[in-house]
Amino acid sequence: MQGIEALEQLRPYLIERYLEWVDEQREILLPQARPLSKEERARFQGYFEERILDLVRVATVDRIRNPEFYNELTMSGMPIPLDFNQAVGLALVDCIIIHKQLWTYPESAISTIFHELVHVVQIDMLGIRKHIELYADSLMQNDLQYHSVIFERQAYDLTARFDRKEPPFSVSKAIKQGLR
Repeated sequence: MQGIEALEQLRPYLIERYLEWVDEQREILLPQARPLSKEERARFQGYFEERILDLVRVATVDRIRNPEFYNELTMSGMPIPLDFNQAVGLALVDCIIIHKQLWTYPESAISTIFHELVHVVQIDMLGIRKHIELYADSLMQNDLQYHSVIFERQAYDLTARFDRKEPPFSVSKAIKQGLR
């Protein structure tokens, strides 16, 4: 628990570092990112607003890397808040990163893009700073348990509905209801 308390004390510093990292990653990845394909758009229509589908870009990477400042945390004996090396997808505002290995399983890739699109909508509603702040707070309140973070629970729940092929529903409305 001492590690989480130390992270909480560093919260303002960590928030700024995450914001810098997101900007850096977007700057690196957006030039190689692509718009959603026609097939992907067709799968996601009815769930997401057209402007979100127009806005988002998808970048495929060999691996999702942890922020460099994690080295400082590790050297100080603090826990890593969220290990991105284990991730298969990540939303950076309007840029979705997908691990290349996931494309071996197209349905898994579509499901992961849907999950990350939920995060894009959350970020669109809250702004990136507020999203990171609330995500960090939820992560620390839940002993760094990724699946307990409110934004992740929401994304997994909505993705499960999509995967079950439920009729299209408004992700934006579902997010608004869930964040009340």
